[in-house]
Amino acid sequence: MSAKEKSLDQILQESREIHAWTISSLDDIPFPVNKRLLLSIAAFDVVLDHFTGITALIEKRVYGAAFALVRPLFETFVRAVWLKDCGTDQDLLLFERDEFSRSCGQALKEIEQLESFKSGALSNLKRQAWSAMSSYTHGGFQQIARRVKGKTINPNYTDEEIIEVLRLSQAFALMAFIQIVLVANRRDLEQLAIQKLYQTDLFRR
Repeated sequence: MSAKEKSLDQILQESREIHAWTISSLDDIPFPVNKRLLLSIAAFDVVLDHFTGITALIEKRVYGAAFALVRPLFETFVRAVWLKDCGTDQDLLLFERDEFSRSCGQALKEIEQLESFKSGALSNLKRQAWSAMSSYTHGGFQQIARRVKGKTINPNYTDEEIIEVLRLSQAFALMAFIQIVLVANRRDLEQLAIQKLYQTDLFRR
């Protein structure tokens, strides 16, 4: 069965399984200790947290809050990669004062100079979905309109929309996981995560 033929319940179960696998796989993995890596790994861990939150909220049918987490999920991943591989020591000092010196677009431009992100998939996703992500996060029309069903106020999200959010969060969780295990030089876990990432079908449309 292809990813596009699976039901919402099946995709949700996959999210639960990815959550359980990433948490158990990261248990007790030692990491090199320096400020840059600690900050970036902590940021990737926030991505995993957002993924867990999206999964739990969709389980509870709290779709509005789940959709609102998609932009922070995306932005935190971009920021984490930038901290790990692009930011200067001075940038790190600014970040520690909560003075992040790049917009999401600027950070994306820099990280897509890296070999592992040169395909441009992240900036393509931003172009296609940024407006909707922002609307869901900031209470815009996309979010508000899905509370209106006829003349009543009820959540009105299609299974296809919910599946898309689950798939997106799965992909970013796995990409964050890959970045974390690369720091620990766990190529075995990297390869397993890459296999799972391909199964999401997100970047092969």
